[in-house]
Amino acid sequence: MIPTIQKVMVTTDFSDLGNGAIPHAYSLLADREGTVILCHILEPPALPSPLYAHYSPGGALSPEDRERLRQGLLQALEQLVPSEVRKSGRIVTQVRVVETLEPVSEAICQEAKVLGVDIIVIASHGHSGVARLFLGSVAERVLRLADRPVLIVRNG
Repeated sequence: MIPTIQKVMVTTDFSDLGNGAIPHAYSLLADREGTVILCHILEPPALPSPLYAHYSPGGALSPEDRERLRQGLLQALEQLVPSEVRKSGRIVTQVRVVETLEPVSEAICQEAKVLGVDIIVIASHGHSGVARLFLGSVAERVLRLADRPVLIVRNG
């Protein structure tokens, strides 16, 4: 049986590279109706290291500030929907901001499972060697953890 893709989740960190994966997500549904879920994982601010004394002026965001941030991110995701998709009306777009304490890769896989998506689309810098060792790879971890197909869009 040939699987049919009807629900696609694409994640972005709002970088040019991350946003570059979005058209690929829509291309998977180019000849049919379906749903693309544009998703951003919102991590909590990094906690200061107990090994270094420093002042953190902002502290935790108030509930009002967190909601304003969330609404701003949702609007930013809406603006990433390609204009030709808006015009056609065949593909439904959902935008989601997921707040998590988990590693981003785990949050992506969990969200894909909860939403029942058919495929995850994610960008990768394509680092190798020492750069990958120090920078890590969310895309690689998603590929290892996911219980469904993953399309990795490489830079360049």
